[in-house]
Amino acid sequence: MSRPVDTQRRSELASRALDVLRARGIGRTTMSELATALGVKRPTLYFYFRDLTALLHAAIEDVYRGYFAHVTARVSGIEHPIEALGELARATVEFHRGRRDLVVLLFQLWAAGDADPEALLARSRAVGEPLRAELIARLRAGIERKVVARCDPERVVDLVLTVLDGTIVQEVTRGASGAPVVDELWQRVLAPLVIVRPAARRRPRVTASVTR
Repeated sequence: MSRPVDTQRRSELASRALDVLRARGIGRTTMSELATALGVKRPTLYFYFRDLTALLHAAIEDVYRGYFAHVTARVSGIEHPIEALGELARATVEFHRGRRDLVVLLFQLWAAGDADPEALLARSRAVGEPLRAELIARLRAGIERKVVARCDPERVVDLVLTVLDGTIVQEVTRGASGAPVVDELWQRVLAPLVIVRPAARRRPRVTASVTR
């Protein structure tokens, strides 16, 4: 009978291994050296990960899950769908701030000869698709409620996500903060789509008879 995989232990090892690889680099660390750095035996590491690529995939997936949990928590309490998109953009910039080495490591993984970038991208899409679908659904509902101007919800959401991908790359290649780009995205693209803010609709009208 095969030994069951402890998923929590696997996630912990992947996260710790990622920290080691961020410091040492992918090409300069073997599985044996990684096992030593993590304080585990090499067979234990191979039990959880068949090779370094599998370990990296698991580590990056954990990063994706952490990111989507972070932004989901930030937008879940925001009623207006356009304002939720704006908060998603700001939360994304904040999440990646100071993680330049992590993004570089992701690029290295895609460039690794024994790694399949399409497999990793497919996994990242699977993690992020529920949030994307929710944002699109909320935009559609906002249009029906007439609090969002008529637009193509899928294109708007994908535009925001594409801009955010670009800001992450620019932070790595140019060292430029993504915050000004997000501000421009809000002013030029998102804010004009706001017809009515829910808070403004709920505010009671004060009349002369009430104030007397």
